[in-house]
Amino acid sequence: MKSRRRGFTLIELVIVILIGSILTGVALNSFQNVQSRFAVQSAKRVYMSWHQRARSRAIESGETIVLFVWPAGDSAATLSRDGGTFRWGDVQRFDDELGVSLETQGGYSFYTCMTPRGYADTSCGSWGATHGYTATFTDTLRLRFRQSADTASVLILPMGQVIG
Repeated sequence: MKSRRRGFTLIELVIVILIGSILTGVALNSFQNVQSRFAVQSAKRVYMSWHQRARSRAIESGETIVLFVWPAGDSAATLSRDGGTFRWGDVQRFDDELGVSLETQGGYSFYTCMTPRGYADTSCGSWGATHGYTATFTDTLRLRFRQSADTASVLILPMGQVIG
């Protein structure tokens, strides 16, 4: 009478491990792509809510609130006027907190002044002011959020409207 050994051969185990590692690699790659796409969409939503919050704060407080965007630092901040000087409010660091970088045409920084009437003051808002180039904010500006190959963007119109 012959006794049969039960179990798996070494070749069968190696093949199963190889197939499992290939499937794990494909799943991780897909997860990273989804995570990147989610990060840029989240950054876009964060910026749009900041923009809306600056507008709301201007209406509630009755003072001009400035939303400053600095692509070189991948950040945005709110400022409010305290008499003749500005005081810093909240700061959102998109790179540190979401892993997303900010881009504008030419890499220029810009600011939008939200008035107590709920719209932007076009004579106050400007882009490129921090790079020695000052132009009145009379054109549409595109703010792009990027992480690796994934991007999302918003259009900022002269009167402070945001189109996402």
